[in-house]
Formats: sequence, structure tokens, C-alpha cells
Amino acid sequence: MGKILFIRRTGAFGGVEVLLLDWLWGINYENNTVVLASTTDIISNKLQNNDLPVEYKILSLPVLGSFIEIYKSWVTDIKSVSPDKIVIMEGTTVEIPLPAVLAAYVATHGNVYMTEHSAWPSPPERTRSTHYGFIPGLGLWWHKMMWMTRIRSYLSKRVLAVSEEVKNTLLLYGYPKEKIAIAYHGVDVSRFFPSEANKMKMRRQHDIPENAIVLISTGRLALEKRLERLINAFGILSQKNGNLWLLFAGEGPSRKEIESSIYSIKGKDRIKLLGHADNVSELLQASDLFVLPSDREGLSVSLTEAMSTGLVCIASDVSGSNEIIRDGENGFLVEPNNKGVLNGIEKALTLDDQTRKRISQRARNTIVEKFEKRKSVMNILKLLDIESNSIRP
Repeated sequence: MGKILFIRRTGAFGGVEVLLLDWLWGINYENNTVVLASTTDIISNKLQNNDLPVEYKILSLPVLGSFIEIYKSWVTDIKSVSPDKIVIMEGTTVEIPLPAVLAAYVATHGNVYMTEHSAWPSPPERTRSTHYGFIPGLGLWWHKMMWMTRIRSYLSKRVLAVSEEVKNTLLLYGYPKEKIAIAYHGVDVSRFFPSEANKMKMRRQHDIPENAIVLISTGRLALEKRLERLINAFGILSQKNGNLWLLFAGEGPSRKEIESSIYSIKGKDRIKLLGHADNVSELLQASDLFVLPSDREGLSVSLTEAMSTGLVCIASDVSGSNEIIRDGENGFLVEPNNKGVLNGIEKALTLDDQTRKRISQRARNTIVEKFEKRKSVMNILKLLDIESNSIRP
């Protein structure tokens, strides 16, 4: 019997939380005690709804302050749980300060695992300054930055990267290859599937014409998602097509900015900002095109869910997305800018029925073959050295 502490600092429910619930779903609770800690309560109701025997704790888990202050606070928080193992789940490991990781390492005698869900920028170019106009520098700032970044990997037993691109970026920062494992997330393909009946039902429920063309974006409303590109494209296209609708399903820190962007465009009466939705699968079934205009991704949960539902997907040509979309075959990859997103949506709107159906089927086949939920969860728990419940459906 072991006590496992999952740590997830977040203020909004998004893709990482979806994955976390899947992982918790697969754990063998006869032999494990599980605690989930966060700084705000955005998931306890879902633990209850899924009948997961997980203790939920709100802890301080600070990321600001001096090294000693952060270390002591995390030690206090972790001691309140007394875990045998800690899994730190953030978008990127550098979002968790080094003293916090050190506190987890000390408390569990090195039994720490971390996850990487977002792509990093490439390491900065090493440069050397000149001191006093003639003494060449050694570029020590670069060595310090690289060491402070990669030391987290030495304090972890394993780092799970959600895509090949994320793994390759970690290697550029000097993460040991043997510490990194690729862990593709899973999709419940029995829940996310095309349904013409649900399409009509949901459109009636949301007062959307049955013959409308519906674009959708799901997931967190966050700056890096660059949703203003989608709003801009809709504003242009809606003037030509009065039957075009746009749905946003999700919450996040950029909601006010998105509301402001929507207010200023034509066709705003055909945009629905739905907030957090538990029925994402039904909203996807009600839609035709999915758009992911991000500047960066690891491997988008929203994208794989949309592909499983058989939507024609338009995504920025960035890491993660370009690992699963073959441009023109099972979706469209576009330049991560306003023009690219606009052109991608226009291309999808002009597809004939036969081509659209072919792309839709290939998209779903991609997810069924490579991202089926049960197989993915069992693999991830194995990488985390957590016993899974092999009899779960």
C-alpha cells in the first residue's frame, strides 16, 4: 500500500485536468491511497461524480518568494499529506520552482515524477559579453540558465512528455534521455464519436439552425491559445456566410479579452461563449469544424477529442498537432497567424461532401488506432510506477 500525491496548480479546468481524471480512473485503489492537491477547487465535484476515492486538499503551494520561503512552505504542505510518491502535473516543469521540486524530492526520498504538457521554446543562443571593453566573458549566464532548468530532471525519477516534439525540446535543454518517456494521452472513443442525432438535438437546444455550419473551440481560454485569430477569421467569413456559427466551450484567464474581441466584430450574435461544459462530446457532435489556432501546444486533448468525433480540424502547424495531423488527409495544418487560420477555415468550408467525409473518417481512425483511452492510461500508470486496475472497462 502506498500513498500517492498528485499536485496540479491551476485556476481553470482544462486539458491537463481531463488527463488527470483519466489517470485517476485507472488506478488500483485497493493497493493505493491517492491525494490530489491544488491551490483552488476546480475538480472536487468531478471526483465525486466519477466516484473516485481520492482525497482532495487545497494547499498553498507557492511559486513566488525566496528559495527558502518556497522550500519551507512546500515542505509544510507535503508533510500534511506524508506521501510515498509525488506526481507533479504542470504545463511545463519550469512552472514549478526548483525549491518546490527539491522539497518533493527530500520528502519522498527521490520518488518524484513530473509531466510536460506544453512545448518549450528552443534554448537561447549562447553569447559572450565583453567586460571593460576587452575582457571576454565566459557565457556563465547560459550555463546557469541551462543548469537551473535541467536540474529538475535530476530530481525526478521520470519525466513524461506528451509528444515527440516535447521530448526533443527537453533533450535540447540537457534532460537525460533515459529520464524522459513519451506518454500519449488517451481519448474515450466510445464517448467522442460522430452522431447525427445528437447534432440535431444539441443545435435545437442552443437555438442553432439545423443546417448551420458550426465552428467550435474547446479547452481553456488562455493567451497561448490565440483564440483572437479564430474570432478574427469568423468576423471576416460571417459577412459572406450568414449561416456560419461559432461555439467556445471552456473557461480561463483570457475570458474578458475574448468577450471584448467578440463584441467588436460583425456576426457576434452567432457566437456562443458557453463557459465550462461537462458535455463537451455533445457540443463537438453538434459542430462541423474544430479550430486550434495556438502558438504552442504539447499535444492538445481538445484536438484529439475533436478528431475522434470526426470533425474536420484546422490546427496551427506547431508541435503535437503536426504529429497527428497529416495536412489535407485527416485535417489541415496552418501557419500560426491570422492569415493562416483564415485560409485554413476557408479551405475546409469549400470541401465537397465526399472529401469532407473522407477526412472525417481518417481523423477518427487516427485516434482510435493510436490514442484509445484504456491502453493509454494503462501505459502512463506503468511509466509512473503506479498499479493499475486492469479490470476497469
